Amino acid sequence: MTQGTLICKLCTYTTTNPTRQAIFEYDRLVRSIYTLKYLRDPQLERNIRRSQNRIKSYNQLRAAVSKIGGKKELSGKNDLETEISNQCGRLISNAIVRYNSAILLQLLERLEAEGNAKGIEALARISPEAWQHILLSGHYIFHSSNEIMDLDALIAGLKLG
Repeated sequence: MTQGTLICKLCTYTTTNPTRQAIFEYDRLVRSIYTLKYLRDPQLERNIRRSQNRIKSYNQLRAAVSKIGGKKELSGKNDLETEISNQCGRLISNAIVRYNSAILLQLLERLEAEGNAKGIEALARISPEAWQHILLSGHYIFHSSNEIMDLDALIAGLKLG
């Protein structure tokens, strides 16, 4: 039985059904245990906060991408066009995150080779969801040449710590 089938069956039961009540009580128990672990473990709290900040950063990037050209919402006259617009926004956002991640990885390798501990520490606080250095409303021309971007040349002038 799949989880979806189980949920569908449980939702057809009345609220007084003992099986449904037991499942909901078990869910409350699991959430209570998690809440207690969260309150007792400062490292878990920090990890969750960092994770939420990453999600927030990604959502801010998605909002910035969706507002390109002065639009304040997804474009599309019907559901299919809106879905295509949404998926294009996700593709652009994910391309920005991938681009930033490649730069950060290359920079990390350079800092490790140099033995620059301060730079590595500073790099740990940089988010791959950043887009301030990318001109979102610019005019881009894509060529079909098979040249690969030289990240070493790109990060040559960057200095951290």
